[in-house]
Amino acid sequence: MNTVEQGREREELTRLLSAFKPITLKEMESVQLMSRFDMKYVFRLSQLPAFLKTVAEDYQVLLIDGLQLFRYENQYFDTASLKSYHDHHNSRSSRYKIRYRRYLDNDKCFLEVKQKINTGLTKKSRLRVAEFKNELSSSEVEFTREQLGVNPEQLFPQIANNFSRITLVNIAAGERVTIDLLISFKRGVAERTLNQLVIAEVKQQHVSSLSVWKKLMQSNRIFPTRISKYCLGTLLTNPGIKYNRFKPKLTVLKKICDVAY
Repeated sequence: MNTVEQGREREELTRLLSAFKPITLKEMESVQLMSRFDMKYVFRLSQLPAFLKTVAEDYQVLLIDGLQLFRYENQYFDTASLKSYHDHHNSRSSRYKIRYRRYLDNDKCFLEVKQKINTGLTKKSRLRVAEFKNELSSSEVEFTREQLGVNPEQLFPQIANNFSRITLVNIAAGERVTIDLLISFKRGVAERTLNQLVIAEVKQQHVSSLSVWKKLMQSNRIFPTRISKYCLGTLLTNPGIKYNRFKPKLTVLKKICDVAY
């Protein structure tokens, strides 16, 4: 999908999102969900318009400065041995990811520490920073240490990731649905683009099967999958890395966007 095609896709999604009642950042403070339970679904971009039409009456869409589709940039840090990647691959119940995240539409930037604990809860903490760097500052290292409760091992930037996001909100249900699309990765000179892939994540204060989005996925025979953009980008741009436990996910992705490894 070239730049022109991406522009047309954005225009079509913006038109569909105009049917949703908007919600501001301040209005959705009650569902920030920095600590939450989450569930992810993957499907084809061509399916998204129909899904949005189906849930337009059940969710509000985040609107900031007239925008409903936001551009994100991530830079992930990991150890030289890729501890975060391997912890996820080996299904460790307690694991973490560390990244810079830039909101490209307003140029705000944060250092984020995202933890998954053995109860299934996801906790995210973040620190406002001025810019991406190739090495964490002493204050950023201290922040990371405080959030993880351990001394962080030496970390290095491993992979860059760009995508666009729609955020849907159901205040009454204490739920957000983030919809990520136009996903790309870069690691050194290696680049991969997954323009046909959509990753939707349901984020809830408490696990509930009453979610309209979950019911929509179930009715379309789209089932939850544990997928991480960091891990996906790492295995797609790092030939030879261990990935046997991710093979079922790659099989699903191949059906969606003909991804090859």
